[in-house]
Amino acid sequence: MHWGPLALRLSAVAVNLFVVAILILSLLPLATGDLQVRAPEGEKAATSFEDGVLTMSIPLEIFNGGYFDIDDVRVFIKLGQDGIVLTEAATDVMSIQAGKLNRLDPAFSFDLSKIDKEGLEAMVFERTQMEFDIGVEGSYTLGLVNADIGFQRTMEWEPLIDDLAFAASDPPYVINGTSIDILVRYSFDASSLLRDRPVGMAFTLGNDTAMIGDGHISMVLQDHNEGVARITVPQEAAASLIGPQDLTLGIDISVLGVEAHLDRDYHWEGVI
Repeated sequence: MHWGPLALRLSAVAVNLFVVAILILSLLPLATGDLQVRAPEGEKAATSFEDGVLTMSIPLEIFNGGYFDIDDVRVFIKLGQDGIVLTEAATDVMSIQAGKLNRLDPAFSFDLSKIDKEGLEAMVFERTQMEFDIGVEGSYTLGLVNADIGFQRTMEWEPLIDDLAFAASDPPYVINGTSIDILVRYSFDASSLLRDRPVGMAFTLGNDTAMIGDGHISMVLQDHNEGVARITVPQEAAASLIGPQDLTLGIDISVLGVEAHLDRDYHWEGVI
């Protein structure tokens, strides 16, 4: 009896059965939902800002109920608003151990200069809803099986500059030779990410027909910022300020290479 060929065939069958068994054990967690990812409740992302790059470390819990570790894991994130992706990033390679709840703190870096102007203005100046689309991709069983899971989450975005307020100062103006300097009080709060960073503010004042004055200030940001801006109206336009009237105060704020423009109504009581 020739056992050689039969033994080889039996060995091949055994190997095939072994591979099938491994694949079944690998695919079972995917089929039964024993591979899950979530963000722990009540935990916030840690953020930092440096050289135009916003870095966020987001806590994640990934449960791998299978029999094998998941290797070459990457976590992907897309940051969006109103269904439009503003930016996306991916982590370095990680590993998810089998049969346990894995705690990960993947860090994502977003280059703010690559975000379109409107989206970046919303992140800097507006309290809004941001959409996080988080996905986890990896492979296990010697690369024979790919794992791909994810979830979406919406969170309230705190603006980097908030509570902007402008009002007439007291006194509302000073006469500076032949020109008039209109004084405007301003105040706003800044995120701790912007602390000690420079900001510029440009002011314009106009009536129904033209701009009649302007002014500029620059400062280093603190948690709360306030002061008085001086808008100079030159001699040729000063005569238009004699009587009471409604004017438009324009404010341009420049921070992180982003400019936002605001228009506010300004009631002028006239020169007394």
